[in-house]
Amino acid sequence: MGSLSALVVAASYFAVGQAHSISHGRVHNAIHQAHAREVDSNMTFPGVAMFANGTLSTFGLSSTCEDALYQKLDCDGSISSLVTDEYIGSLDNSTTTALLCAASCESSISEFHKSILTRCGDLAVLVPGMPFVTLVEQLWSNWNQSCFVDPTTGENCNDLIASFDNVTSQADISTTDLCSYCYVKKLELMQEDAYSDVYNADWQSAYEYVAATCNITVTDFNATASAFNTSYPVTESACLSGNAYTTKDGDTCDSIALAQGVSAATMYYTNPNILNCSDIITGTSLCLPLTCSEVYSVESNDTCATVAVTNFITLANVINWNSQLTWNCSNLVSPEPYWGSVLCVSPPGGNYTGQALTTTSSTSTTDPVDPPAGVTVANGSTLDCGAWFVNEASLGYNCSDICLDNSIAIHLFVDANPSLNYTTCDSDLVTGDAYCVDPLSGWEYYDSTATNTSTVMAATSPAWPVQTGIASNCDAYYEAQSGDTCDSIITEFGITMTQFLAWNPAISSNCTSGLWVEEDYCVGIVIGSNTGTATATITTSSNNMASTSTSAILSASTSAITPPAPTQSGIPADCSEYYVAQSGDTCAIVETKFGITATQFFAWNPAVSSDCETGFWAEEAYCVSIS
Repeated sequence: MGSLSALVVAASYFAVGQAHSISHGRVHNAIHQAHAREVDSNMTFPGVAMFANGTLSTFGLSSTCEDALYQKLDCDGSISSLVTDEYIGSLDNSTTTALLCAASCESSISEFHKSILTRCGDLAVLVPGMPFVTLVEQLWSNWNQSCFVDPTTGENCNDLIASFDNVTSQADISTTDLCSYCYVKKLELMQEDAYSDVYNADWQSAYEYVAATCNITVTDFNATASAFNTSYPVTESACLSGNAYTTKDGDTCDSIALAQGVSAATMYYTNPNILNCSDIITGTSLCLPLTCSEVYSVESNDTCATVAVTNFITLANVINWNSQLTWNCSNLVSPEPYWGSVLCVSPPGGNYTGQALTTTSSTSTTDPVDPPAGVTVANGSTLDCGAWFVNEASLGYNCSDICLDNSIAIHLFVDANPSLNYTTCDSDLVTGDAYCVDPLSGWEYYDSTATNTSTVMAATSPAWPVQTGIASNCDAYYEAQSGDTCDSIITEFGITMTQFLAWNPAISSNCTSGLWVEEDYCVGIVIGSNTGTATATITTSSNNMASTSTSAILSASTSAITPPAPTQSGIPADCSEYYVAQSGDTCAIVETKFGITATQFFAWNPAVSSDCETGFWAEEAYCVSIS
C-alpha cells in the first residue's frame, strides 16, 4: 500500500475482551461467520475496544483522553471490519448483519464519540492530521452505511441492493430498483462520506444519472472533502542514530531488520509511523536503530530463555537489546507478532569497549570529565565518565532519546546510572540531574560514584534475572560484571566459596559455568536457617539498600526442593511445589489452576505486587504449595 487508504486501515487497534490478540495496526478483515439464527437486536455484548489497553501509552495523551480511548463498545466483534475506507456493501449473512447492527452498538458508538470529543478534543492525534475523534467518526459513518434499512420493509438496504438483477450497465437497472429508497440513499451516504475515497468520478456520474432519471433534486454531487488532513510518509527532522531508511514496496519490519542488521522490535518501538509491520507504506522514512552483528528470527515455540540459551547471551540481554519486548517477554511470540520476529542477539552498536560510540559531535576522552558545575549528579552514577547529559525539562527527552543522541546502548546507560531501572527508565529520570553517557573503560571497578560510596553495592532485591535455586531467604544480591569471578565476588563480600555456591547452586563447583554477566547472584541471606552463619559487609545507597559499611549477619540455606526455573526473593524455604508461569498467565489463573487463594499466593510469593502488575514474569517459578 502507498496511500491514505493503507494508513486509515492500519489505524485499527480493535481488541475483543482480554484474550484478544492485539496487533499494531491490524484490521480484522474477515467478518466472523455464524450459522443463521435469530438475534435479539437489543442484545448486549462482552465489549470490544477500539484500542487495546496500553497501546497508546507512547502517544503523549492526557490520562483522561487515553483512558477514554480504551473504553469498550457494546458491539459485536465484527465491528472491527468497519475501520476501512473501502466500499461498504452487504455482509451476505443475516446473522452477522443483525449482530453488527444491534441497537446497543449504535448508541454505544454515539456515546463513545461524545466521550472522545469531550476528553480528547480534535488535537489528540494518531498521526499528524488524523485526530482520534475522526477515526471514531469514520467508524460511525461506516456503521450507518452498513446498517441503514428500507423504512417500509425494515430490510437491510445493502442486502436489498445485493439482490438486484445482475446487469452490465446502470441503464439496464429497472426503474423500480434504480429509484428505490435504498439505492438513492446509498449514493447519498457515499457522497457525504468524508472518510474514504470510494466515491470517485464513476460513482458521481452514477448519482447524477439516478437524480436525472428519478427526478430527484440533489444539492451537491461532488465528493465531500476528506476529514483526514494528512499526508504520509512523514520525514523525521533528524535521525539520531544516523541510520535513515526509506521503505520500498513489499518491505516488512522483518525484511528490513534482516537486510539492515537491526532489531525489528526496536525499529517498531522507535518509529511510530510504522502502523502495520507486515504492510509498511511505501516511501515511509524510518530511523533505524543501531545495528547489531547478529540477529535471530524467533520461532513459534521460542521463549526469551530459549533465545538467550541458543545465542549464548543472558535473558537480560534479550530484553535490553530489543526495546519493544515487555519486561516479562509476554509479547515474544503471538499468532501475528505486531512488531515482527527479528531480534538483536548481540549488542546494538557493537561490543562495549569502554567508550561511547563515536559520532560527529562526540568529545569522548580517556580521562574523566567533571560533571557540569552547579548540577546534581544522579544518585549512584559513576564519576568515571567522559561525558554528561543534563536532563533539562525543555528538552523533553526520554531514555531512548538520550541514548540515541549520545550513542550509548540502553543497558550500558542504565548500568552506569543505577538510579534508573530498565523497565521504568523514563519515569525514573529526574529533571535537572546529570547522567553519565560515556562511562570510561573499567568504570565498573572505579571506586567513586555520585554518592561517594567506596565498596561494591549489594541490593536487597534482584534488579536483574536470577538463576534456578537461589536461596529463598536471600536478601543481598550482586549483579555480576564483566571480568568477575567467583573468587572476586566472595572476596568483595567477605563470604566463603561454600556459602556462595550453596546460595547459587546453578553455578558449577569450579565456577566455569553458571556465572553470567548481568545476572544477579545471592551474596547474603537472612538469619533463620540451621546451617552455618557468616558476616558480610554490604554497602548500599538509599535505593532499597542498607547504609554504608553496615555489617549484617548472614546464613546459608537451600530450599527443600529445587525450583524448575529462576525464582524471585522471599519465597518460603518450605515451598513444596513450584509452577513456571507461561506467557498469558495471570495470578488469578495460577490460583485457580492450583486451588489456592490470592492471600496464599501473595504470601508465598511476596515479590509479586498485590495487583499482580509487577513481579509476575513468564518463565519464572512461583510457589503454589508449602509443606
